[in-house]
Amino acid sequence: MFQTEPILYLQSLGNNWLTSLMILITSMGSSAFLVAIVVIVTFGINFRKGFLLFQLLIWTGLITEIIKTIIAFPRPDYVDNRVINLEYGVKNTSPFNGSGPEGVLKLPDKKVLETFRLQETLTPSSFGFPSGHVAITTALWGGSSTIFNSQKIKMMAPAMVLLVALSRMYLGRHFLGDILGGAIIGLFFLTAFTLFLKSSLKDDFFKKENFEFALKRKNLILYFFLFVIPLVLIASSMISAEAAGFFLGTNAAYVLIIRRGLPDDAGSVEQRVLRIFIALLLFGISRFILNIGFDNIKTVAYFSLKLIEFLKAFIPASTIWVSVVVCTKLNLYRKERELLSSQKGTLKQPGNGME
Repeated sequence: MFQTEPILYLQSLGNNWLTSLMILITSMGSSAFLVAIVVIVTFGINFRKGFLLFQLLIWTGLITEIIKTIIAFPRPDYVDNRVINLEYGVKNTSPFNGSGPEGVLKLPDKKVLETFRLQETLTPSSFGFPSGHVAITTALWGGSSTIFNSQKIKMMAPAMVLLVALSRMYLGRHFLGDILGGAIIGLFFLTAFTLFLKSSLKDDFFKKENFEFALKRKNLILYFFLFVIPLVLIASSMISAEAAGFFLGTNAAYVLIIRRGLPDDAGSVEQRVLRIFIALLLFGISRFILNIGFDNIKTVAYFSLKLIEFLKAFIPASTIWVSVVVCTKLNLYRKERELLSSQKGTLKQPGNGME
C-alpha cells in the first residue's frame, strides 16, 4: 500500500500532455474548485442545499487534516527520491532511494518515518495519509447525488473519484494506501451525512430561533459545532489556519443570513447567474486584496503568520453574507418571509379557486 513502484510505473508512462491533464483533474479536489461548486449550488440552485453540502465538505476536510497531523506519514517523493512531484514541478531532494516497504500491507520504513517527523514543521500540508483530495471528492460527488437525488450524479461519482485518485498517484502526491484511506473517510462522512438528511436534525439548521443568542440546548449545540470546535482545533494546531478561516467565515456569514431571514431560491436563469457572478466576484476581489496586502507585511512571529492565514480565508468566506445582502437589494431574490407574505396575499385574492 505504501510502495513507490506503482507511482514510478505511472510516471514512466507520462508526457507533458498527460501531466497537464492530470493536474487539471486533480484540481477538482482543490479548495478553489470546491468554493466554486458551493457558491454555484448556494446562489444558483438552492441556498439550503448549498450550505449542507458545504458542511459535508468542510467536516470531511477538517477530520482528514486531523488524521494527517496525528499519523504524520510522508508523501511518496520523500520516501523515494526517484518519485517526481509533477504537480508543482519541485526537484526531489530526499536522501532516501527505493525505501518503500517490502510487504503490501506494511507501513513505511521506520527510519524514513523518524527522519521525516524530526525535520518537518508539522504542518498538515506536509503529510500524505490520508488523501484529502480523494476524501473530499468522494464526499462531493456522493453528497451531491444524495442532496439532489440524482441518479446521473450517482453513476458519475465512482468515475470521478477514480480519476482524482489516479491523478494523485501519477503526480507523485500519494501512495495507494493514502488513496484508500481518503476514500474510506469520504464514505464514512457520506454515510453519516445521508443519515443526517433523513433525520429531523436537518430542519434545525434552518430555524431562525435555533440561532438566537439564548441558553437553549439546540442553540448551544449548534454554536458549539459551528464555532467552538474549529477554534479549539486551530488552537491545538490540529488543523490549518486557512481551513479554520473558511469554516468560521462561512458559518458566521450563514448565522447572519439566517437571523436576517433566509433568501428564497426563486428567479430566472439570468437572476441566478447574476447571483453566482456577484458571490464569486466579491469572494475573488476580497481574496485578491488580502493576498496583496498581507504579502507586504513582514513578520516572523508564528502567531502572526497563523492569524494572517486565518484572515485571508475568513474574510473572503464571510462575503457570502454580503453577497446575499447585495443580491437582495438588487431584487435578484426575495427573503423567505417576503415570499411567504406574497403567497398568503395571493391565496386571499378572490377568484383564485382557493376560497
